[in-house]
Amino acid sequence: MGSFVDPLSEPEEITPLAEEPTVLDAPSPGHVVLAEYIGGQNCPPCYGYASPDLKSLKNANSDEFVYISYLPASYGNIYTAQAGNVAPMNRISHLSSDGANSAPQAYFGDCAKSSSACFMSGAMTNGKTYDDFFSGVNGKSNNMDSTVNSYSMVISQTQSGTDATITVEASYNGGGTSDVRVIAAVTEDTCNSYPYADGSKAGHCWKKWLVDSTNSGPISMTLSSTPTSYSWTVPVSTVNGGMSNMLSIAWLQDDWSTGTTRHNVLSATDSSMLPPIDVAIDSFTAESSDGYSGIIAGDQVDLTLSIKNIGADVYADGGTIEVFKVDGLTETSLGSTSVNTLAVGGTQSYSTTWDSTGETIENNGDSRFRARITVVDSIGSNNVVDSTVNHDATPTSVRPVPDGSSTTIPRGGSLGFDMTALPNDSVDTLETMTPELEVKHSTDNSWDSSWVTIPINTVGQGTNERYVATVVPPVSAGSGDYDIRSRWTDSRGQISDWLETNDAFTLLNGLPTVLSPTDQGYSGVPTVKVDTLETVSMVGLIADAETPLNQLTVTSNSPNFVSWDASAMTMDVQFSNVDRDAQGNIRNQGIQVTLSDGEDQNDGTVFFSVIPNGAPSWSPIPTQTISEGGSVAVALTQYLSDTDNNGADVSESELAALDIHIVSTTPENIVDVVLTGQTINIDTLDDDVTGTIEIVLRASDESQSTDSTVTVIVQNINDAPRFDMSALENLRLKIGETFTLDTSLYSSDVDDDDSNIFAQVTSSEPGAVTPIAIGVYTMSWQTEGPQIVQVSLSDPNGAVGQFSFTVSVIGDILLTWDEGNGGDMSLTYDTVDFETSPKMTVSYMGDETFSNTEVTWQICNTITGTCHSLGTVEEFGIEFDVVSVYPEGLRMGDEIKVDVIATDTSDFDYKSVKSFSLMASEPVIIDSDGDGVADSEDAFPEDPDETLDTDGDGVGDNADAFPEDASKSEEASGLSSAGDSLIMILGVVGLFLVAAVGLGLLFVARKNRVPEAVDWSKTIPAADHSANSMYGGAEHLFQQPVVQAPPVQQGPPLPVGGLPPGWTMEQWAYYGQQYLDNGGKL
Repeated sequence: MGSFVDPLSEPEEITPLAEEPTVLDAPSPGHVVLAEYIGGQNCPPCYGYASPDLKSLKNANSDEFVYISYLPASYGNIYTAQAGNVAPMNRISHLSSDGANSAPQAYFGDCAKSSSACFMSGAMTNGKTYDDFFSGVNGKSNNMDSTVNSYSMVISQTQSGTDATITVEASYNGGGTSDVRVIAAVTEDTCNSYPYADGSKAGHCWKKWLVDSTNSGPISMTLSSTPTSYSWTVPVSTVNGGMSNMLSIAWLQDDWSTGTTRHNVLSATDSSMLPPIDVAIDSFTAESSDGYSGIIAGDQVDLTLSIKNIGADVYADGGTIEVFKVDGLTETSLGSTSVNTLAVGGTQSYSTTWDSTGETIENNGDSRFRARITVVDSIGSNNVVDSTVNHDATPTSVRPVPDGSSTTIPRGGSLGFDMTALPNDSVDTLETMTPELEVKHSTDNSWDSSWVTIPINTVGQGTNERYVATVVPPVSAGSGDYDIRSRWTDSRGQISDWLETNDAFTLLNGLPTVLSPTDQGYSGVPTVKVDTLETVSMVGLIADAETPLNQLTVTSNSPNFVSWDASAMTMDVQFSNVDRDAQGNIRNQGIQVTLSDGEDQNDGTVFFSVIPNGAPSWSPIPTQTISEGGSVAVALTQYLSDTDNNGADVSESELAALDIHIVSTTPENIVDVVLTGQTINIDTLDDDVTGTIEIVLRASDESQSTDSTVTVIVQNINDAPRFDMSALENLRLKIGETFTLDTSLYSSDVDDDDSNIFAQVTSSEPGAVTPIAIGVYTMSWQTEGPQIVQVSLSDPNGAVGQFSFTVSVIGDILLTWDEGNGGDMSLTYDTVDFETSPKMTVSYMGDETFSNTEVTWQICNTITGTCHSLGTVEEFGIEFDVVSVYPEGLRMGDEIKVDVIATDTSDFDYKSVKSFSLMASEPVIIDSDGDGVADSEDAFPEDPDETLDTDGDGVGDNADAFPEDASKSEEASGLSSAGDSLIMILGVVGLFLVAAVGLGLLFVARKNRVPEAVDWSKTIPAADHSANSMYGGAEHLFQQPVVQAPPVQQGPPLPVGGLPPGWTMEQWAYYGQQYLDNGGKL
């Protein structure tokens, strides 16, 4: 009976059973077992039976049983943090995934709650609640993975001050590696923190999960025969009772989940299981000494093992390491050595070799070896390890299977056979073995492999993998049934027996035929004389693929047929007339013949060129075969003969004098034919034309002529597909713009259908070229500059053409200013003087057409660091005014900057590479005669004594007696009187004062200028000799002492502290008022 507490019902009072006889401990399962127990502090069956039974099972099987207790305060709410149901593990939610609250519950392995084989709800009162689960008997299962003994693990804990370092170490000895998750926790050996309601205490109650550094789940390990470890540091205060009450628990799973998914438990351990002394075989390998994957008889095998002290104490009790050859139940020792003293973690190695001579190599077999250590330790299960080395057996051929349903090969045809074999071991595969196939006629005993072609690579995948051998009978092969045989050679050179297949295929008989100009070996049309019995060889005119010509029978009902001589392979013929066309050209005449090889017969027509006696004669000109794009030259003299009217041969000089010319070339569009003397030169017109051409030649002597035909076969050579890049030259794209390239629009193949072209397009920038359909790609770049696009085209015959073109990827196209060395744009202007508003024009000197243009100007002051004026013109070649926001125009420190942006009709953007910059400047004043008056205001720029010409008569006012009368400039008879002279002098003084006032006003109006110092000595009449002479020596009137006028203050009054630091008077004149208005700031 079992006891179970449901939170919805009151627990029944439990009456203890009468004392029973002692029950034996649960049988060992032969490996470690993990149990996870859910209880409750207020659960009577938990503290009455479940926990005591777990403790009892652990005490009896301390090295094979690991359990952890999840102990909530109440069995009515088991999904609590106290019970370990915390992130990231949430173990209670995983185990009791139905959400029900009840206790006790026990899960063996990562058992599903629905499985009665490995899940227990409630408790038994007989003290053996979990024994059957542990032992895996009576329909119960401990649910551990079958590979549990391939894993080893220990968990240890050491104290350092107030902290404890917990280290888990694990290894995998099953060969290769194993990826695992390590679930680990800190528990209290005696559950002081959560005592039961009756005062008793559970064991191994959960306190803390040991997870990865990111708190996202259990740690991961990749295990091999070399141990892997991981450590955590936790406060000793995690448990109630100090370090002596801390018990660390860990187990391995192939994965983990917080949901309903279950995973395999591979091993488990706790810190109480660390054996004081345990020496284990750490690794044991058996390998071919020559590095082969398997062995054949006579190979040497290296046997290497390593042992390790995985216990907690030094091992010094001696012992033996021994290696055995295992045959069934028989062990044969191959060598041994003594066990050394081993420190904790210490290792010892031992190796020996085994000679496989005499070993029976079995199909798919292996040789087994055993390493055993005889030591005094606590665990014996890790003292014996077996290892094997595969046998490399001889392969077995599998009967070849013909492709298709027919095993008949027509004359000139072929047949494929699928070939496979059994390697008979775990060493070879089909790809590491080499097949052979031979054929013979079923009536012969001689095998031949020259008909067979076997590629080096297999076809098909998995169980359909095979070699395909192709049988191509030669034309001379006899008809009938043929046998085949196959065999295989493996990677070690072991050869299988021949596997014969009788009557594997039938080769059909080949009919005797009359050859045509397109047939290989055709000798051409023979020439015979009219009314002459001619014996003509039929070699090159009649043939049989398998029967010699001298074994054929040739008959005819033609009156021109005389006889057939099989032994000489000649035909006697005699024609009674010469057949000519309407133009008088000799035409070939035919004799229809019946050919028989004794098995089959066939009809055909043999043509002859019948010529008059004495006419030049042609012997057959062999068919000329050239490749496409090739050429050939044929000397015709060797095929010519001629006789005189009496039938005597003409001399060589007369033969060489025969005139030869071309009558026709059919068709005309394949080759170019040129005759040079008696040599014919034949050239293909281009690299892609093929076909059969007949060239009719005519040889003429002084009175007669005869024709002959030269047959030319231009053979096709497969050409790679071509890619026309002319339309893609100068392709320009903007950054990010997408261009769709349909390769079929640019691809062609002269030998195959264009639709069979396979195209691949790539670029050096990853992701720039993307396929969107077969042969269709999109191209887009994010990087400016030239981009190389590679195009690869291949046809079904394997020919590949490689092409590349350049795409110009453009961001902004830079426009340069013409600053004397040429450029895209020029800027012209009239002035940049102070107090002006310049007129400017920007002109474009390139070839592009723009849909949008913006010429932007701005004025910035380099002294204040601010920009105050801006304007835009939307077209090149338009004059625009640069107008400052200040009424006076350009000021000191002003800089004019001009920039251009534009868009062409292809939507590409352009911008000026930099701003065109102009600095405002002081006007240049030119005073050529140095009289203090600028040339622009001086009527006499080359005369320092003259400045004005008021009446415009060309005489300066100083020298002009009548400066306002253009009709005269001198007195008629000298000076009139002293009174008049005085009046004139006073007039001059008045004029001087007016001029002085005018200059003063001009200075105020142009206050922002810094005028040049004026040399007043040159403008006072006292220094003007002409004036003194004119006014009768009155210079003393102008030489009276004059008080120097004080300099006029420019700008606002200076502050109390004087001119600000770093300022000049010129800057103060311009910006002083702004400085004062802003409180001493600009």
